[in-house]
Amino acid sequence: MKLLIVDDEKLTREGLLKEVDFNALGIDSIETAEDGLSGLKLCKSFEPDIVLTDVRMPKMDGIRMMEAVQERYPDCAVIFMSGYSDKEYLKAAIKLHAVSYVEKPIDTDELTEAVKEALSQVLSRRSAQRSLNATRRSADFTVAYRLIKSPDKDDLRELVEEGALSVDIKNAGSCFAMIINDHDPYASFSEEETERFAELIRPVADRYRLQMLCTVNSSLYVFLLFSGRALTEKQSGYFAGEITECLGKSMESFHVVLGRQVKGYGELSHSYNTAVINLQQSFFMPDNTFLLYSHIPGKTVFKSINNADSFSEFKKLISDHRKEGALSYLDKLLKSLTGSDYILPNQAREFYYRLLSILIEAGNEKKLTKDKYLPANDLWERISACHSVFELNDLMTESTGLFFTVLDASKTESSVVYSIKNYISENYGDMDLSIMAISEHVHLSGSYVCTLFKSETGITLNQYITEYRLMRAKDLLSDPRNRIGEIAGRVGYSDSNYFSKIFRKSFGLSPSEFRESL
Repeated sequence: MKLLIVDDEKLTREGLLKEVDFNALGIDSIETAEDGLSGLKLCKSFEPDIVLTDVRMPKMDGIRMMEAVQERYPDCAVIFMSGYSDKEYLKAAIKLHAVSYVEKPIDTDELTEAVKEALSQVLSRRSAQRSLNATRRSADFTVAYRLIKSPDKDDLRELVEEGALSVDIKNAGSCFAMIINDHDPYASFSEEETERFAELIRPVADRYRLQMLCTVNSSLYVFLLFSGRALTEKQSGYFAGEITECLGKSMESFHVVLGRQVKGYGELSHSYNTAVINLQQSFFMPDNTFLLYSHIPGKTVFKSINNADSFSEFKKLISDHRKEGALSYLDKLLKSLTGSDYILPNQAREFYYRLLSILIEAGNEKKLTKDKYLPANDLWERISACHSVFELNDLMTESTGLFFTVLDASKTESSVVYSIKNYISENYGDMDLSIMAISEHVHLSGSYVCTLFKSETGITLNQYITEYRLMRAKDLLSDPRNRIGEIAGRVGYSDSNYFSKIFRKSFGLSPSEFRESL
């Protein structure tokens, strides 16, 4: 709590600070002023919760000062001090809702009680204001949500016109919806989080003289903006740009989409729907950018990208072992997908899935271990998790590069070692997998197989089997649906305790601890 003491007598100011233990009362910040004019000026920067002021002072008396203060800070509590029994001053103090009128010389006990009463008054006002704000926020969220859901205008008119909202939207000549698509997988999309973002962007809205309501729908932050007149396309661009810059300070990955401007709050569902339609196109835009509403003709034909020639080209580049050509192909593909044609996000996802399938086919032909160049989890699930075409491109480019790396590495191994590794990748879950089984598979003696494998790889065959099994176990542990006991069996261990023991020895964590760390 902050206290301002205003008195033209220095001895009084110093005496109050010395005689009254304001800190024990809950006052943690105190400023002083020598007259009403200085006190008024200090209020603008200090913003006190309580003002303890003399009545009669040079330049400006305490009554005039507090009239000006309470115009700006109506919740500020005031305690007047005076050495005069002046009825007119007393009447003015009552009019200003003074907490108390303390006569000089000051009785410290009387003043202490007055300060306690002032503190109680301030806290009570704050509690009431918080309750009112919470009620209005709840009404704001409810009305904003219903406005984007084709509202019953008669049903909402009472809330809108009776002042239940924090903003006056009934006379807004122009309105539009703005969507913020947060790509953070851990975003809460709660009322509190939405309000936090609203506070961030409210100064931008104020600069454009826009009033604002906010809500959440389908994992999207929705902001409804209201203005006396429509923004021009240029103004909309500046506004969206400032919003994007502002959000970039607290959000890592997002898109901002503005809907069509409409007349009157009853048409906001149309604006919201246009923003949702355009949100599809943000998939082909870099992160932390904005998209303005643009009219999409009713007969627009979305471009088809799933043509056989394009897949054949990539397949030939892979089969011909042309790494640079394949990467160049992916670069050109990204440029074409981020051009001016209308393409649906799932079209792009399906296209990249087909390209990854080509890699898998080529890898199978060359007997490469798929997990070494592709994500360990479900491929379509991984693709679906990409929130932009740029993420798809990164996934495809990385997988293609790894494919050629694994392919080049396989060529340096002897056919025997390659065959051994391939056999292990296909049979690591077999509890009977052993050096004897492997040597029978490659038609060589066990001692020769062990010596050859160690000389080419630098590790023993048993070490390789253990490491391979444990790496597969780590992949399985990433899915909470897999029970640890079942995982042990799936990677070739009949004893789950033994599995846990060697897992801890290799990674420093038990399987359950490893899962919790993910």
